[in-house]
Order: sequence, then structure tokens, then C-alpha cells
Amino acid sequence: MNANLLDAIILVTSSDNNHSGNFGTGFVIHQYEQKTYVLTCAHVVSKLGGEYKVKAAGHPAEVEALGDEDGCDLAVLSVRDRLNKLPSLKLSAVDADAREFIAVGFSTDDTKIRRIEEIRGKLDGRKIRENTERDRTWNLYISDNSEYALKADYSGAPVIDKMSGYVVGVFSQLMNENKDKGLAISIEALENGWQGVLENLIINIKPGGLGNGMNSAKQRKIERLKRELYLAENPVKELQKLIELVDSEINENRNNLAQVHMLNLKKERYKEELRLHELKVEALQAEIDELT
Repeated sequence: MNANLLDAIILVTSSDNNHSGNFGTGFVIHQYEQKTYVLTCAHVVSKLGGEYKVKAAGHPAEVEALGDEDGCDLAVLSVRDRLNKLPSLKLSAVDADAREFIAVGFSTDDTKIRRIEEIRGKLDGRKIRENTERDRTWNLYISDNSEYALKADYSGAPVIDKMSGYVVGVFSQLMNENKDKGLAISIEALENGWQGVLENLIINIKPGGLGNGMNSAKQRKIERLKRELYLAENPVKELQKLIELVDSEINENRNNLAQVHMLNLKKERYKEELRLHELKVEALQAEIDELT
């Protein structure tokens, strides 16, 4: 297995002793400043005791986004300061099926020791999951004469398109007792269902190759700019919320002129900071528009 791939695979566990026997797999998808973002399954978070009990690689993790176990079974975790040097795996929505895949995740045997294992098989056509209009899935197949077998333990493991090397899905569940058929949530679910949540980390792969005929250097630059844009938009939203809160305080203290004056000064500082971030967002968006 590729060393960078192995380094990006994360063991997801619980801080609650009542769930210490449970675990799942996650994988690094992005680094920004002091935060490392990890993608896993929503049902993994649930079986570990909920979003306030999750640990990634042994460190407390914050659940940044949480999908529906019966729909978009995905969750995004973040760990501050601890995992900064780990590589990130690239995400993609793939247009073609019948591709070979590689999946890497944690599993156990009779000894109960947790190990990283690799399996290989083929992707079958994507389909819309029942009872939802958005959440697309991949069927995963292992051939009858294969040395590999799917396991329920692999929940949260990246499903990687062998041809491109990009993650196209996240292993969600085993579909039969023969361990030769499974279900993966398509990375496309992030594009279709999670507006504002990491959709800018996704590259579209067409049947003939990357993008729309763009050279790889240009595609990589667009990818980087989109990631920067997503992360630049976060402080804009936070500052807008802070300004709303200050406005509420001003209204509550309208009879206290000294307090209102101090709050107005704070509001102006927030507005100045907001404008700087808005300018950065505008510049990044203009650069992306120019390239595309």
C-alpha cells in the first residue's frame, strides 16, 4: 500500500468506556491552519456514543457536520493541532461505473487487534438511495475468486478509484453474508446535499480524464483556490453572526449610553474585519471565475 495513503487513514474511537469496543475508520481530507479535517460515516459517530464522544487517532474530535445514518451517512470531524503533518486524500465525483476500486480501513480478527487492511473490487452503477432524492450510493462488488472480503468494520473507509487515485465514496455497510457486496456513499452526496460543507474540496472526474480538458496544473490551482474560498467564507459567516449579536445587545442596553458606545465600537471593529474577509472571498472567487 502507498505510504501516503496509509498515513491518511485514521482510527475513529470513543472517549466513553461504554463504547470502547466500537470503532470506525476515517481519512484526512484537508488541512487548514491548525485544523485537520477527517471524513467518516455518520453511523460511526452514533455507535461511538454521539458527537461529543468521538476521538480521531486518539485525539478529541469536533463533529463539524453530521449527515443522516439512513441517508447521507457521512460525517466531517476536525482535530486541532495534533494531526497537521498527515497527508490529505483527494475527493471526486466519478461519472463512469465498472471501475476498479481500492478501499483501506481498520478491521479486527479473532485476536481483536485493530489493523489496517486493503481490499479491491469493482464499482457498480450509482443509484439514488430509497426515500431520498439526493443521496447517491455505489454498489461495491468483490469477485467470487477474490482473496478479499468486505467487512462491516470498514465503515468510514475511503473507496478509491484505482485509475485516478481519487476517493469516490465512503464505505457505509455490508450488504450480504457472503461479504462480497457492500454499499458506499458517493462523494457526490457532498455536492448535492451539503451546501457550504466541503463541496469545494471535490473535483469532478469525467470518463476521459480530469476536468473538462484542463491541464493538471491548472486543475490543481482551481482545486486549491476552491479550498481557500470555502475556508475564507467561514469567518465571514461567524463575523456576521457576531454583528447580529452585538446589535441585539445594543437594543437591550439602549438606555445605557456608555454601554451602547462600547458596543458600537466593538461592532465597528467586527465590520472592519468582516470587510477584509469579504474582499478576500471576492478576490478568490474572481480568480476561480477567470480560470474556469
